[in-house]
Amino acid sequence: MPAISLLVAVYNTSQYLEQCLQSIVDQSFSDIEVILVNDGSTDRSGEYLEAFAAQDQRFRVIHQTNQGLGAVRNRGIEEAKGTYIAFIDSDDVLAPHYCEALYEKAKMTGADLVISEYWIQFEQSKRTIPTTLLAERSAEKTSLIEALLHGDITGFSWNKLYRRAFIEEHDIRFPLRGELENIEDQYVTLRCFSLSRGIAFVHEPLYYYRVHLSSIVQRYQKQYFHHGLTFYHAQRLFLTEYDDISLYEKALDFFIVNHTLHCMLNEWKSQNALSLREKLDHMREMVTHEAFQDAVKQVEPSKLTSRKRMILFLAKCRLVYPLSAAASSYQKWIEYQTRK
Repeated sequence: MPAISLLVAVYNTSQYLEQCLQSIVDQSFSDIEVILVNDGSTDRSGEYLEAFAAQDQRFRVIHQTNQGLGAVRNRGIEEAKGTYIAFIDSDDVLAPHYCEALYEKAKMTGADLVISEYWIQFEQSKRTIPTTLLAERSAEKTSLIEALLHGDITGFSWNKLYRRAFIEEHDIRFPLRGELENIEDQYVTLRCFSLSRGIAFVHEPLYYYRVHLSSIVQRYQKQYFHHGLTFYHAQRLFLTEYDDISLYEKALDFFIVNHTLHCMLNEWKSQNALSLREKLDHMREMVTHEAFQDAVKQVEPSKLTSRKRMILFLAKCRLVYPLSAAASSYQKWIEYQTRK
C-alpha cells in the first residue's frame, strides 16, 4: 500500500501536462501512486499521460467520457489505495517536497487533514506570489468554517492531504455536474473541516497554482449564482445535522452576500459573450433575490473592501444600471491586475 495517492484531474491541458507530471516524478518522497484521470480530453493529453505511465510504474491512467471535475475527483477516490490522498490539477506544479512535508506533518500530528500555503502564478504577467492565508490562524473547526464562508481562506482541494480512511468513514464525495459546479472543492472542504478529528498546517507554500485565461476562475461561469444558492442550502442542511448551525448563521449570511458580489463581477468578465440585455437581466435577478435581500440586512459592510462596499450599496438600492457600471469597471481592473 503506497503512503500517498496523488489524484490528478486532466482535461485538455496538454500544454501544461509535462511540467505538472515531471514535478510529481521529481518528488523527494517516492512512496506514492499517481492516478491520472483523463476526463474525455480532445487534445493530446491522453497521449502524454500514457507516455508518462509507460516510463513509471507508479503512474496509472484512467480514460473516461467527459463528466466534470466532481466525477473525476470521485473516480480518483474510488481507485486510490494510499493511506493518504491528495488532489492535483494538471495545469499546476508541485514543489519538490510537497508530498514529504505534508506526509511528515500528518504522521507527526495524527491529523485527518493537513493544509499548506501555496504559490499563485499569473501566466500572463509571469508574477508568482505566495499566500499567507494560514498565518496565525487557529486550526479549530468553527474558526476554519467561518473563515471559509467569509472567503478569508480558500476551499481548494489541491493544497491539502487527506487521510483516506477519514474520507471513506464519512463517505465524503464531490458533487457532480448538474448538482453543483464551480465550487465543488469548497463543498467538500467545509465537510472536512467539520468532521475532521484533527487539522494541521504547513506554513510554507508547496503548490504552484497557475492562473491563465482558460482557468476555471478566469472563465465566465454560467449559473454561478444558482450554484452558490445550492451550496448555501446544502451547507445549512449539513451544519444543522452534523454541527451547531447557530454558530454559523452570520457567516452563512456573509457567504451569500459575498458570493452574490462575485457573481456580479462574473457577469462582466471579458470572456462572457452574453448580450448586454442578458447581463442586465442577470444583475436584476441577483439584486432582487430573496436570499440576497434577507442576508444583506444581517451583514456588516465594514467587513468588505471599499470597492465591494460601493457595489453592495448599489445592489441594496437595486440600482441595476449604476451597479452594472461599477461591477464592470471593477472586473476590468481585476483582469488588468492579473496581466500586469
